[in-house]
Amino acid sequence: MRGSPLTRADAGPDAGAADLWTLLEHRVPELAARLGGPELLAPDERTRHDRLLRTGSRRRFLGGRLLARLALSTRTGLPPDTWRFVRGANGRPEPVPNSAGLRFNLSHTDGLIVCVLTRGRGCGADVERVPFDAEKTRLLNAFLGPADPDLTTSERWVLAEAYLKGVGVGLAGGLKDLRFRHQGGGRFGVADGRRPDLARRWRLDLLRPSAHHLVAVATEGGGTLRRREPGTAVSRTPLPSLTSPTALTSLTSLTSLPDLLRP
Repeated sequence: MRGSPLTRADAGPDAGAADLWTLLEHRVPELAARLGGPELLAPDERTRHDRLLRTGSRRRFLGGRLLARLALSTRTGLPPDTWRFVRGANGRPEPVPNSAGLRFNLSHTDGLIVCVLTRGRGCGADVERVPFDAEKTRLLNAFLGPADPDLTTSERWVLAEAYLKGVGVGLAGGLKDLRFRHQGGGRFGVADGRRPDLARRWRLDLLRPSAHHLVAVATEGGGTLRRREPGTAVSRTPLPSLTSPTALTSLTSLTSLPDLLRP
């Protein structure tokens, strides 16, 4: 199975689109069984996986690394066991081999794992379980600066995290200097007091894939955002989002590995 040929999702008019992959946490064992499980991980990844004390933490770590391989393989047609990851200049994992200039970013929380993938441009993603409790909201508001009447604390937080991860500076990169401009639907622009010229190139999408999760995706240059999910043997109801449904695509229910990796 691990060497099965894949169908590429990197052709046609949306070849430059960003792909947002989502994986419900309870489906990680099923995806692991199909792709090869922890044995698919590199030795350093298995070491990190095995050191995690909580079952949920190990499950989300494994799910994230498998989801990244699935996203990369679907985009390129290479088998999932091709991929290894090295830390780039900003400490984020970069895929090897990578002659195609692919970038990805992972995020996970209780119940959901997300991975955004782009070619030749930066990207970032964040997912949070919502609603935030009163104490967490109070603490985050202290970091975020003046309130925005058009956005909740959780929305501002995921937008800020996705953007700062995308530009590669992390949360120390100036949360209080960020302002978000609603551009219609679930799309936002960003004003960054520390990096004004850089910020103009970035666009963000805000999505609600479930009643308990909020996702933000930041992409350099904006463009189409395609929603993707690993196929499963269990039928699903499409997940709602704040983004226009015409800009998203979803995978249908699938059963075999070649189908699982089909765009």
